[in-house]
Amino acid sequence: MKAKPQKPGTHRILPAVAGYIILAAVIVVALFPALWMFISSLKDASEIFSLPPSFVVEHPSFENYHRVLFETTVPRAFFNSLLISSTTTALVILIASFAAYGFARFALPGGKALSTSLLFGQMMPAVVLLVPLFKIYSAIGFIDTYRVNIITNLAVNMPMAVLTMTAFFRSIPEEMDEAAMIDGCSRIGAMFRVVMPNSAPGLVTAGIFAFLNTWEEFMFSMNFVNSAKYKTLAVAIKEFKGQFIIDWGGMMSAAVVISFPVLLVFLFCNKYFIKGLTSGSVKG
Repeated sequence: MKAKPQKPGTHRILPAVAGYIILAAVIVVALFPALWMFISSLKDASEIFSLPPSFVVEHPSFENYHRVLFETTVPRAFFNSLLISSTTTALVILIASFAAYGFARFALPGGKALSTSLLFGQMMPAVVLLVPLFKIYSAIGFIDTYRVNIITNLAVNMPMAVLTMTAFFRSIPEEMDEAAMIDGCSRIGAMFRVVMPNSAPGLVTAGIFAFLNTWEEFMFSMNFVNSAKYKTLAVAIKEFKGQFIIDWGGMMSAAVVISFPVLLVFLFCNKYFIKGLTSGSVKG
């Protein structure tokens, strides 16, 4: 006679319920700013400033979005941010791949010290670099160009990308490189055809970090770019704040537009991103 399965005891159910309640509370707190941003973007000025604040939009309207898309510099800034972020990300992955492969495969003289020195570049406060970079860019005529944002963000994101990709490249056995070279590949060919495809989560993780950091970068763009032709979204959204008044409806609508590409990146790359983070935590 088979024994009846025992029901889980209260001592197991209560911790699980408490865990779900805490998790739900954390999710609500995390999503509240985004939800409030979207709701406010559909309100007119009278509803935005109504007291007490309400989650219900009595007269939803897309007038704020129409104004943002057709009466401001946001569309141009969106193109600028997309161009700068995409170019920077591609260059970061390409250049960091060569550096990471060198650190992972060759015993370079002083390689360990050089690899460690990358951490100092990552920890350097951006504000410390502002004045020296401005003087250099002014001397070579880079101020108010696409190049100034691309080069600056490339330098800022390179250390983290190299460190991340080095950890993944080291996890790939060197025998795979050797087998590819026996089959006729060059060293570079082995890197592109064997090592990099097997390190896809690491490449995606480094690429996402570079893209997001460049997309939301404000300080360098604010100081190195003057004309609307080269402004990024992080700077363009500042136009909704005047000396005595803030256009909250326009600002919330612009914020939703800015957040849309970031949401798409996480939706399409979420699997690789999570895998890259978890793999890096045990392979570094």
